[in-house]
Amino acid sequence: MKKIKDIRLILILILIVSATGCRYKHESKNTKLPESNLIPKIEPISRTEFLMNTVMTIKIYDNNDESILDKAFLRLKEIENRMSATLNGSDVNKINENAGIKPVTINEDTYFVLNRAKYYAEISEGACDPTIGPLVNLWNISSGEKNRTSIPNIEEIEEKKSYVNYKDLELLDNNQVFLKEKNMKIDLGSIVKGYAADEVSRILRENGVKSAIIDLGGNIFTHGEKQDASYWNIGIQDPFKITGNYLGILKAKNNSIVTSGDYERFFEYNGKKYHHILDTKTGYPTENELSGVCIISNKSIDGDALSTALFVLGLDNGIELVNSLEDIEAIFITKDKSIYITKNLKDKFTLGKENTSFTIKEY
Repeated sequence: MKKIKDIRLILILILIVSATGCRYKHESKNTKLPESNLIPKIEPISRTEFLMNTVMTIKIYDNNDESILDKAFLRLKEIENRMSATLNGSDVNKINENAGIKPVTINEDTYFVLNRAKYYAEISEGACDPTIGPLVNLWNISSGEKNRTSIPNIEEIEEKKSYVNYKDLELLDNNQVFLKEKNMKIDLGSIVKGYAADEVSRILRENGVKSAIIDLGGNIFTHGEKQDASYWNIGIQDPFKITGNYLGILKAKNNSIVTSGDYERFFEYNGKKYHHILDTKTGYPTENELSGVCIISNKSIDGDALSTALFVLGLDNGIELVNSLEDIEAIFITKDKSIYITKNLKDKFTLGKENTSFTIKEY
């Protein structure tokens, strides 16, 4: 599935799980416990598959029942089949094909995701808009090309931009959805992996799993805590270096961690970089003072949508939106190497020792 923003986190040291740049580590204490206090050792199990146009890995540390992974990946495939904009017969494809023609009845989960997507479009004034499909298709930045000989012209951009308007996305009774204008297209790339991560966490919880890492192409969910009851250590990508170099370490338990940045999917044309996070107001890739945004939240669907919205909004407007929401923490990384963090992250985020050129500021 196309993803307007493909978030890359670096979880450090033990297991490299994602081609998009996400790594994590599971540490054990060196201190020996009395024999009576030893926890029976369970070998971790993991599985990696390519879904939603990215690499997805789930690793479980406290349960070796492979059927749990079967259930989780079956659900991921179901979500892709319903919410992909490119698969024939998907809910989203049906909605797009009937734009300006008639409402379409869809599955309850797709309706839920569209409802949340429209909510975040409303509170961000369109910075994260589920009807961005025409612009996504026009730029086609997910194609993987690193250098191009042309970019869309202004006439093409203005035409496609005219079809982007979340206010023309109608969510009706009985799970019916209608795009009011022809040529409108939904693309859930900015939110669907977040929903998928939440669903995997739900399945793990219902099957008794209390310690796992969910990595859906860069959307990380620290399901529970490590087996020694400590925090997971998550490395945040340095946006000014190649994938694999981390800016700092974030400690997390039972949290979603999602980032968006201008360093991920992009191509170059005439010496200028064009990244995949599109500004619906201009029709071009977003240009402001930000290089990266990281959202820490209880629900990954929230972090996924917000990481895009805040990146497009920019530093000041992004901070204003974060401060208006509950249970949302954020890290903003600017092009001048300033790092703005919410106060609650003060004792959870540590800058790497070698990154002395960065300045951390609380807000």
